[in-house]
Amino acid sequence: MKYRRQGTLFFIRLLNYLSNHVISHLPSYRIRHAWYRALGVSLGPGSGLHMGCYLWSYGPRHLRRTGLSIGCNTRINRRCCIDGRGPISIGDNVSISPEVAILTTQHRWDSSNFELESRGVVVEDYVWIGARATVMPGTRIGRGAVVAAGAVATGDIPAMAVVAGVPARAVAMRPPSALAYRLTDPFPLFE
Repeated sequence: MKYRRQGTLFFIRLLNYLSNHVISHLPSYRIRHAWYRALGVSLGPGSGLHMGCYLWSYGPRHLRRTGLSIGCNTRINRRCCIDGRGPISIGDNVSISPEVAILTTQHRWDSSNFELESRGVVVEDYVWIGARATVMPGTRIGRGAVVAAGAVATGDIPAMAVVAGVPARAVAMRPPSALAYRLTDPFPLFE
């Protein structure tokens, strides 16, 4: 039993290494997306995970069981960190800027043995997350909301709200007319 567990851990670490240090740096969307789909990521048509994204997971079975879904025409930019150890649902036409961290798992601060807890993250349609923002476990970002660059999003972010700061607080509201777009790849020949 001990050797089987060690073999499983080795396999998971190998998949994470290949995902984050080999596959994520390949310049081909098709190869990267085929790999992510094989791992259990549900990736909608027209969506793109750009080079250098870091995907944490406990392996393909876990990703399929908890769920990591990315909607249609969504862009996840360079060097983002996606914590697939807990469930993540990302909607359609979502723009995630470079170096954003979406976290689902953290250590319990009140635990005597520093145990991990996972809480899902939901990012609804037409959300824009600015560069280097952090989305904490258990966060729900409402439709059309904007998370400013460098902000730390926690809890429920209302639809159409523009939030900024640490922790993120509403600073403005986005007009409904701002959601008339569809994100597309500016370089479709390279897909």
